[in-house]
Amino acid sequence: MDFRGLVKFTLVDYPGKIGCIVFSGGCNLRCPFCHNPCLVFDPASQPRVTEQEFFHFLERRKGLLEGVVFSGGEPLLQPDAPEIVGRVREMGYCAKIDTNGTLPERVEALLDRAGADAFGIDCKAPKERYCQLTGSRDPEVAEKVYRSIALAQASGAELDIRTTVHKALLDEAALGVMYEELKAAGVEQWTLQQYHPVEVIDDELSAKETFPDAELVHIARRFGAGVRVRGLTGRIIDTP
Repeated sequence: MDFRGLVKFTLVDYPGKIGCIVFSGGCNLRCPFCHNPCLVFDPASQPRVTEQEFFHFLERRKGLLEGVVFSGGEPLLQPDAPEIVGRVREMGYCAKIDTNGTLPERVEALLDRAGADAFGIDCKAPKERYCQLTGSRDPEVAEKVYRSIALAQASGAELDIRTTVHKALLDEAALGVMYEELKAAGVEQWTLQQYHPVEVIDDELSAKETFPDAELVHIARRFGAGVRVRGLTGRIIDTP
């Protein structure tokens, strides 16, 4: 895999696990709120972590770390992802895949050849607006994301369906449409993620008004108990 970053310790990216995160370069979407634009447009600009370095690190962390998060970019663009994930799981680590869900055939291959313990799948927009909000030219992109969700559900892996929310892109009405679409797909828990005002693909977003924590939590509560809000620290928030 083309590893372009390693966070050696995290308590929030793999809930319930002491983990690390490895990032791969490249992505097939161009989401305006993406906070890893360097991995999308110019992954070669980031220091490379070799597979030897990565697995040496995991050998030394046995008994200290529990899980590995594969993130990006889009890690399932890497053709050898199943082999790498399989090796990680054979070492005794749990493997969580953070994916945009647009490659259901890669999700299926991963599950068939290596398995996975958890998925974080980004559901980015109402189905009819998926191309508009992600920069995809694939008219079937939304259906592919929902196929990936179905595969993850059937696998029995832990599943975190999450949506990054900025009011300029997704207002409450759009979130309501997404809630109904996800509920129809059998999704029981949905995470609304606060927009992170760092370096993003669309620099103008950070200058525009978005939902404060309290308002986003109130929206989540109106949808029901299965909807929660993740704040900028990566932790679930519950603002009165």
